[in-house]
Amino acid sequence: MKLLSPETTARLAHGLEESVAGVPCGLQDQLAAVYGGVNAWYWSGKVEGPVFTQKPIVEKHAFDELETHLLLAYCGIPHESKNINQRWVRQFLSGKYRDFWTEIVNCTQKFTDALSEGNFKDASEMMNREVALRRQMTPDVLDEIGENLVSSAIENNCGARFTGAGGGGCIWAMGETENIDSLRKVWKEVLSKRDGACLLNIKTDAEGLEC
Repeated sequence: MKLLSPETTARLAHGLEESVAGVPCGLQDQLAAVYGGVNAWYWSGKVEGPVFTQKPIVEKHAFDELETHLLLAYCGIPHESKNINQRWVRQFLSGKYRDFWTEIVNCTQKFTDALSEGNFKDASEMMNREVALRRQMTPDVLDEIGENLVSSAIENNCGARFTGAGGGGCIWAMGETENIDSLRKVWKEVLSKRDGACLLNIKTDAEGLEC
């Protein structure tokens, strides 16, 4: 049997997710899983030709160092991306918050540039600004535990962001190593207030999907 190419595999998985969710979904999760590494993805927006291009922003030799700048927490409850995603799509189509989306794109670009330069301070600031915009559009993107995790990250000079469309699930933080070490103690205390909530181990997948 002929194996599917990485691109076909990612696009098939994306199509299946959209079919099940019933709302438009991003492609970046599938690309991250299939290709591995730490990349920026750029969408061509063209009918013909490549759908996306890949740009590595952290080299493999730096993955171990990168992991010392990261923290990952599970909030203790799974998230339901569909509801929040639907509202973002409807807001955008109605013309609401268009200026927010422009700024979110700008934050994403600046985050990518900062991370590629190993500038965790600026990268963290862009994370926090992006999350602040999302919270204005959809206040319930963070639950009580998520709000405490994000606010404590900011207090410890780190950036924090929900995974997926939020509403539970995981929160991850980025910052200078000494700030992440301080934040780890705070997050353990916050997470202890909910059964099932905990810190998760982080390991960067360099290879992606292997057949």
